[in-house]
Amino acid sequence: GITDIYTTLNQVKVGIRKKIKSLMQVEGAAQFNAEIKLLNQAVINYLDICESPDKCEEYLNKVMVQFEELEGRFADFDEYTVELADKRTEVYEAFEARKLNLIEARNKKANALMSSAERILKVIRHRVDGMDSINDINGYMAADLMIDKIRSTIQDLIDLDDSVKADDLQGRLKSVHQDAVRQLKDKLELFADG
Repeated sequence: GITDIYTTLNQVKVGIRKKIKSLMQVEGAAQFNAEIKLLNQAVINYLDICESPDKCEEYLNKVMVQFEELEGRFADFDEYTVELADKRTEVYEAFEARKLNLIEARNKKANALMSSAERILKVIRHRVDGMDSINDINGYMAADLMIDKIRSTIQDLIDLDDSVKADDLQGRLKSVHQDAVRQLKDKLELFADG
């Protein structure tokens, strides 16, 4: 009789384990799907609010931490590991694409600003070449709206994290001023005393 009781008990234990495993798989699948949907929404949201390459990196790191947490929670389910790896690659590629788009847009804007500034510099150079006194040149370089526009463009380039172009433009503006003063001094020395 004791053997029959243990046999029945073991069969019940096996049945309970199978039922628990079955429920865990169903519950795990439902929970995994819910977590993946939440992760997808987070990725879409982060991609939408990425305004700079640095923000892309920051948000990508946040999403990767969420992937790590999911992998830890669903480590017992082998089928989810592959799905998470695929999803991780997909998300990484999406953030990299967004980052490249932002960098490209930033570069286009910086190039447009630079070409505009070059045209303004030509106008400035032409104006200062026609001035007859150093005070006129200095006054023009200190107060003209075109000079302010160049300085504004330099600040815009700095805001776009393009310090190379900003420094180049700053140097060219300074060079225009110095060249105009030097040329005027040379011209005045040549024509001294008639």
